[in-house]
Amino acid sequence: MIVSTKPLKTILKETNNPLEDFSQVNENYNNNVYIKEVILVRYIGINTSIETYIENILNIDRYFSSRMSTSPYLRLHRLEILSNINDIKKLSIVWDNWETMINNSFYSHSLNDAFLCTPLENDTLEWTKKLAFREILLLYLETHPNSNQTLFKNFAIKFMNWIEIYLPKLFYPKITTGISPKVLFIGDIKHHELLFLYFLSRLGCDICYMNPKEDIVYLYPEIEKYSTLHKCSALYPDKFTIPDFLPTRNIEHASIVSRVETVSQATIPNTALPLNLSNTKEYSYEMLAGLSNSVVMIKVYDNHNDNNTLGYGSGVVIHSNGYILTNLHVVTGGTLFSVIFENDTNEYFTNELIKYHQGYDLAIIRVDRNCSPLIVKTDGDLVRGQKIVAIGSPLGLFNSVSDGIVSGFRDINEIPMIQFTAPISNGSSGGALLDMFGRLVGLITAGFDKGQNINLAVPFHIINQFAVNFIEVN
Repeated sequence: MIVSTKPLKTILKETNNPLEDFSQVNENYNNNVYIKEVILVRYIGINTSIETYIENILNIDRYFSSRMSTSPYLRLHRLEILSNINDIKKLSIVWDNWETMINNSFYSHSLNDAFLCTPLENDTLEWTKKLAFREILLLYLETHPNSNQTLFKNFAIKFMNWIEIYLPKLFYPKITTGISPKVLFIGDIKHHELLFLYFLSRLGCDICYMNPKEDIVYLYPEIEKYSTLHKCSALYPDKFTIPDFLPTRNIEHASIVSRVETVSQATIPNTALPLNLSNTKEYSYEMLAGLSNSVVMIKVYDNHNDNNTLGYGSGVVIHSNGYILTNLHVVTGGTLFSVIFENDTNEYFTNELIKYHQGYDLAIIRVDRNCSPLIVKTDGDLVRGQKIVAIGSPLGLFNSVSDGIVSGFRDINEIPMIQFTAPISNGSSGGALLDMFGRLVGLITAGFDKGQNINLAVPFHIINQFAVNFIEVN
């Protein structure tokens, strides 16, 4: 069967005035537009003052706010993180079909018939969406030659989640191929997020990525070739805030819905025992050491058949259904993981890498075993000098316990970290950093080889943000 629907072909529009050109509204309602100029600009730095920079952004907000019924507009600072188990399972089913097509020869009718998230009403846009998604997957494989099957699947599911969230907001029923939805992205951006903006441009969106302090490094060659770089007269490295974009309420369509309306809530049962701190009585070191049954050793394999061990590290049980938090660098490169629990002679194998975050160096794996989770600290702050205990498997010595203090707070690659003095070594990564009430206050992630007892942990507030739907709530 031959696919008769023509895809949209986009051509990069050169621009010397990116903000002005981005703000031009195209109200061509012709459904038969198959070739279209789009803007994809990287707008780096500021020209005058940060106040003027912010006002320009707010002016764009105001301009599109009253036009969104016919000219879709989004202002973004990051893309949504996928953390809901039910959504992951649904998208995994969709991916199983797509993975077959990526691995086999390309047949247009099979791709055309394949389901890819909520269908777009316009046939040309729906067909272009599928072709562009396949292009993104092939681009990922080309630029990540060492990626394993699990990481590839996680990337695809994350990308499909963005498709499910953002495309209904940009391509509701009135939108034809002749109309150019607008997406403004402000601030630091991750490579996968920029890849999604490229995907949207292939669907006919005008894209403006604005960063006053720097351009993204190590661009995908395809995006560098396809986008326009606009350098302003100065860089602005300091932090700043922009008021949230609140569109006018009288929008005629009903397809723009909030994240809460489109994604179901987590259904992991809450079985954690409550932690009572009302008497503020600290645990003894013996009691804290007893929590080591919630800290595991993780072995990483590239192939279970030849038993080739790539390395090992530690992990922390965060839910009784077998969800284990660790560092991404512990599991990177592996296709199979084994988990060893204290006082359990069994070795539990899994290939379930549930989610990960490269910037935070966090990952979640799951084993089929009932576990005793640690309680994660949710409020208050840590202070320099307070006592902590570290539990991990340094140099393969299972669940070694050491004590120390919080010695400082550092920003490493703009990610806040806890600096602490409890001794750690290779294999401690992914282990638990506990306060004296037995709460997980950090995930051990690194140590400085040239420094003595200068060690780092991802703080609890980032853990809560990353693993919100996987942590048992007390």
